[in-house]
Amino acid sequence: MIHDHVLDKDGVTALAVFVQLAAQLHAQGKSVAEYLEDKYARYGYFVSANSYFVCPDPVKTDHIFSRIRYGPSEEQTSADVQRFEFVRSEYGDTLRYPRTIGGFPVSYIRDLTTGFEMRDVDKVPAETPLRVTLDECRPTFPVSGSSHMVTFETRNGGRLTMRTSGTEPKLKYYLEVRNQDNDRAAAARDLVAMVNAVACELVQATENGL
Repeated sequence: MIHDHVLDKDGVTALAVFVQLAAQLHAQGKSVAEYLEDKYARYGYFVSANSYFVCPDPVKTDHIFSRIRYGPSEEQTSADVQRFEFVRSEYGDTLRYPRTIGGFPVSYIRDLTTGFEMRDVDKVPAETPLRVTLDECRPTFPVSGSSHMVTFETRNGGRLTMRTSGTEPKLKYYLEVRNQDNDRAAAARDLVAMVNAVACELVQATENGL
């Protein structure tokens, strides 16, 4: 394909765009740091954490994502968080995603493996099964059952995507927290809480030997 931008190697492209931005700011008598502080004041402060768990056993990986989607099996005796109940009669299943992550209410769910997307889910009454049709919860993005990918948003400004790697035996996660009041200490605390929740509540890294 012929294009005026590089369509791969995101880091190389990002560097080129950053240099363009720095040059424009310099011409205006501004520094990159000053520009960034302006954006924090306008949009809030963002922190992020991206990492992964090595899991060479695909059966175990499927088990981890199954627990995220459907809740613990009868054989699992460890403590669990409160969960939603989305009943999909057309599929004959009930999705039981966690209501909280790190204690923060989940407000949005998108699952591109099972084909589910819904906003403002925290407004669903607790412990009340909600019957949904496929049209009501059909994702905007393409769905593929060949790999795992789930995204959650939380009311504290958190956004978490968990997926499997297509080239390595890894379970990856991408997490960011936005504090709209530019409270950096609060954003950092929330990020730590959510990172711990990924390991302990969702992946159960210790129990699964990861």
